[in-house]
Amino acid sequence: MPLPSAERGTDPSSAGRGSGPPPWTPSGADGYSPLPPDPAPELEAALVEHAREGDEDAFAQLVRLHQDRAYAVALRMTGRPQDAQDVVQEALLYAWRGLPRYRGEARFGTWLIRIVINRCHDLRRRAREALPLPEDDGAAGTAPGADAVVVAAGRRDAAIEAIARLPFDQRAALVLHTFGGWSHAEVARTLGTTEGAVKVRVHRARRALLEQLEEWR
Repeated sequence: MPLPSAERGTDPSSAGRGSGPPPWTPSGADGYSPLPPDPAPELEAALVEHAREGDEDAFAQLVRLHQDRAYAVALRMTGRPQDAQDVVQEALLYAWRGLPRYRGEARFGTWLIRIVINRCHDLRRRAREALPLPEDDGAAGTAPGADAVVVAAGRRDAAIEAIARLPFDQRAALVLHTFGGWSHAEVARTLGTTEGAVKVRVHRARRALLEQLEEWR
């Protein structure tokens, strides 16, 4: 389900800004380690203000601050390094051109992650590569040991591929809550749903991962 936000609105090329900073390249982040923390709010806000005025150096600093987090989310969502790189590159270009419309209702990092998730959704739709698992009507709750199984699997690629096979909504909720450390309320606001729905999605995603990674337990 795409996000009901401005990040899916007008083509950013219509914003009238230049081509932006040079192409982004990964700095060594992966889709397995905990997501990097957000930078200090004061520093981020100052850089955003300069970037909104067209300062490409300020935006390049924002990229350095957020690139690992954005790439880690994209890699967990897509399961493929090249796809994740493409998603982040598109998201950063969109963010650069869309900065005049950014009003600061959420932190820049949160806004950027919303764009990344939407780009992942677009990629999924274009490629038609989703492999949904059967739904069930189990009640929300915690699947004991699910996170530990992922961490202890010992096969990074297997874990990332298993996450990428989850239904998109479950995958997004799991990545942001379990790996990103976001609260259920934060995830719900970002995904445009309720806290209850987020809890159900995370629960089902964890249970599905337990089943997929059973051989590595």
